[in-house]
Amino acid sequence: MTLRQSSAVARILALMFVFSNAVAFAQQVPLATQPAAPQAAPAEAAIAPSHLAVAREVVLGSGLARNFESMVPQIAEQIRSGFSRTRPEIIKDMEESLKSLIVEYSKQSDLMITASARLYAKRLSEVELREISTFLKTPSGQKYVSSQSEVLNELFAEMQVFSQALGNELMDRLRSDLRKKNIQL
Repeated sequence: MTLRQSSAVARILALMFVFSNAVAFAQQVPLATQPAAPQAAPAEAAIAPSHLAVAREVVLGSGLARNFESMVPQIAEQIRSGFSRTRPEIIKDMEESLKSLIVEYSKQSDLMITASARLYAKRLSEVELREISTFLKTPSGQKYVSSQSEVLNELFAEMQVFSQALGNELMDRLRSDLRKKNIQL
């Protein structure tokens, strides 16, 4: 996995972490009219079209769909980069082909949006998703969504620092414990 791929994966994971916190927050935000107690999220086969529609609204309103929309251009860039080093003589032809392929495959981001909506609909009731959607439409919700990119970039950097420090500390402790057993690493 390249650094660029691991960066994209880490950003998506961080986005999912941040979004899950927004879900918890949205569930705690009092609404003007309190709905009946939320029902348990239904099994996938029983997802009503209205439930799936509001789940899709949450996926779009949360900014999660932006990640899917950028996947095809990012993958195309990785392909372009790889071939530019190994087959520079085909770059012009490759560029022409990639342009049309990017357009064609970018339309498939809707498949990921629908898949995400199904996943949320399986785990959250329609009432809960409506509450989240309502929150995402508020000024606070919109600010939350617009700040995600910056937060995720900073979180990714923090995660790298934390991970490196934790790895070093664990290795030091392991060496120390093994030295007590007369084992050298």
